[in-house]
Amino acid sequence: MEKRLNLWEQFVLGLKTYIEALSFVFNNGLWIYFIYPAIISLILFFGSFSLAGYLSNELEQLIMSYITPQETEGWLSFLTGALHIFLTVGLKIVFFFIYSTFSKYITLIIMSPVMALLSERTEEIVTGKKFPFEIAQFLKDVIRGVIIAIRNMFIEFGLIFLCFLIVWIPVAGWISSLFLLIVSYYFYGFSMMDYTNERHKLNIRESVLFIRRNKGVAIGNGLVFSFIFAIPFVGSIVASVLAPVAATLATLEAKK
Repeated sequence: MEKRLNLWEQFVLGLKTYIEALSFVFNNGLWIYFIYPAIISLILFFGSFSLAGYLSNELEQLIMSYITPQETEGWLSFLTGALHIFLTVGLKIVFFFIYSTFSKYITLIIMSPVMALLSERTEEIVTGKKFPFEIAQFLKDVIRGVIIAIRNMFIEFGLIFLCFLIVWIPVAGWISSLFLLIVSYYFYGFSMMDYTNERHKLNIRESVLFIRRNKGVAIGNGLVFSFIFAIPFVGSIVASVLAPVAATLATLEAKK
């Protein structure tokens, strides 16, 4: 009779495979995959600051043009200067916060080709089964990875909106915040696990059902992914490589 892991065992599996993934990457020469996310992270890091600076300056000038009086003397001059400083700093913080909120999904979308290859290479090493490279299948894997990331992003941000409505309610607000964290971890892990499911010919609905049955693995994988990703600059590089490898190891284990 088939034995299925309980939720806690799944969660531990999702966590511990990161330790295995770290040695797995270097022992099997997969460290080369760090180069691509390093380049992408560098572009995103500096590009986001430049874009946030440009948008905040444009918005600041637009706001100031509407609310600044024709003549600014005395206390009006002081208030105008204070407002200018507040908008300069505040708008940059707001735009950077928006970017940081979307950055994980931006990374999942842009890094989809590398994650698909990493997941496939990991399974080849573990099982010995070869997956001949086919450009049509590879593009299909990448497109599906992008679709899954966008799907999960919209679901998560819909839940963020709902949680925002009740976050001010005592107890319920605290629970909703914790729930939102767990959901975000689940969706990050979901994206990583789906590469293996796609390779095993599961359609999206079948993949959703499989990952729901193994939600602990997805949550554990997404939790570590989020913690590593939070490390400035380096985190996005490391997480982009370790997460799909760890998810593949965990998914293959869960499928046994």
